Amino acid sequence: MKKLLSLLLASACIFSLAACGSSNIEASKKPFPAFEGVDFDGNTVNNDLFADYDATIINFWTNGCGSCIAEMPDLEKYYQEFKKKNINLVAVAASAGDSEEMHAEAEKILTEKGVTYTNIIPDPESEFYKNFICEIAGFPTTYIVDREGNIIGAPLAGVVKNQEDILLDRLELITRKES
Repeated sequence: MKKLLSLLLASACIFSLAACGSSNIEASKKPFPAFEGVDFDGNTVNNDLFADYDATIINFWTNGCGSCIAEMPDLEKYYQEFKKKNINLVAVAASAGDSEEMHAEAEKILTEKGVTYTNIIPDPESEFYKNFICEIAGFPTTYIVDREGNIIGAPLAGVVKNQEDILLDRLELITRKES
């Protein structure tokens, strides 16, 4: 009986893993939530940014996340490479709006890491912060959004460089549709 149960559990695991590996990525048609924030230069940033690009990569990070900070140079390289292809990369400094100290620390991190892509400071009192950012299970988390503002596939949890194949496949899907 134990062998049969073990075999059934192993089979279920194998089939569930095979389903996760599907390369058929579709737009979820779930829109990215409405947001408005300011960047570190004081400019207002909102969902309108999606319309200007074939795709936008949105990376969420916090000051206390070592992996978030460590991946910033790689994200900067992606930003420089992708902007030539009409793909934008922006980040949301999730903890930068919590206090003046957190804002200053985030700004220091961005300067030290040589980041030039836009970083949004969300308002902790906004619906976007309360109902979206607070629901993110871990940082860094990255979303890919098309020009209509639809999220493409599941979020990338963890360092983007470790999931580069997934990132590139989704971007290719979007840019192929745009051509």
